[in-house]
Amino acid sequence: MRSSLCLAVCLGAAGAQAQPAAQIEVIDVVGATPLGGAIDTDRIAANVLTASAAELREQGALDLADFMKRSMGSVFVNEAQSNPLQPDVQYRGFVGSPLLGLPQGLAIYQDGVRINEPFGDTVNWALIPESAIDSLYLVPGSNPLFGLNALGGSIAVRTKDGFAHEGASAELTAGSFGRIQAQAETGASFSDELGYFVTASLLEEDGWRDYSPTDAQQIFGKLTWLGEDSRLDVGLTRVGTDLVGNGAAPEDLLELDREAIFTR
Repeated sequence: MRSSLCLAVCLGAAGAQAQPAAQIEVIDVVGATPLGGAIDTDRIAANVLTASAAELREQGALDLADFMKRSMGSVFVNEAQSNPLQPDVQYRGFVGSPLLGLPQGLAIYQDGVRINEPFGDTVNWALIPESAIDSLYLVPGSNPLFGLNALGGSIAVRTKDGFAHEGASAELTAGSFGRIQAQAETGASFSDELGYFVTASLLEEDGWRDYSPTDAQQIFGKLTWLGEDSRLDVGLTRVGTDLVGNGAAPEDLLELDREAIFTR
């Protein structure tokens, strides 16, 4: 019984060896790796406008909206509220504004968190401290990656941390209409793992019209932990403002006194 079983197995093996080798067709598969969360701007099919903290400092702009108006193409600012911290930022026909009723179409992100208001997608530009901005990206066109109502484009702001911005600095400026602006910042890192960054700013002015003062205090802090293949950022923004915007006035009244408020 054992010998017959061995003979059958041997015969089967011999028969299998006699068969010709199967020809397998070689198929080349070409695939594209999905884009990750952080990619180079030259790999995006759009004219992405960028700016660094050094460029913002050189311009001496009052805030983010003021810098984009000065330095980025297709960006226009309309101050319907007659207040420097309440502008209507227009980009290719779409608006990012604190006023309801306008065709809002710009998505604003700070460190990956959308800061458009839930009601009406309005934008309070005073919530973004200019002294805390490390880099700025203006991405044109509608992109579903940036969420709902990002029809005209998206603005992504990355804030400073203690690793790239070590040291301390302070700045004091003054201007017309009683404007006084002060900024201070400090940052440091410890043992290549933990870092912090804190900045505070103050803006006060009387405004170019009567009874149109601006008072804003901004504080931003960020704690960063770096691991071998991971990163954790915890940021806090505290802003207090008292912004008075008296709006537009008829031309015949402006001819009497351009600084006057006729509805007070």
